[in-house]
Amino acid sequence: MLREARGLSQTKLEERIGKEANYITRVETGRIVPPLDVIVRIAHEFDMSVNDLFLVEGIDDSPEVLRAKIHRLVATDDVKRLRKYYRLLLVSDEE
Repeated sequence: MLREARGLSQTKLEERIGKEANYITRVETGRIVPPLDVIVRIAHEFDMSVNDLFLVEGIDDSPEVLRAKIHRLVATDDVKRLRKYYRLLLVSDEE
């Protein structure tokens, strides 16, 4: 999950987007669908477009474009975040 990969708790994300407690839990479990303005705020917190948040954009990206996107994502010195990315890659590669 993107929120966890970014090291963000549900509570912290709720605070950042100005929503009440347990709001993100309800979104993540499918009990509610956030309105567009909240989706935009969530995308902003993850520093990405709404399209990228929903993987609408980039479906036909070339390998070079995808590598560049991945490189921008992992261009950090935050070891904790890099470990999470690495674990996500390992899990997603188990097919």
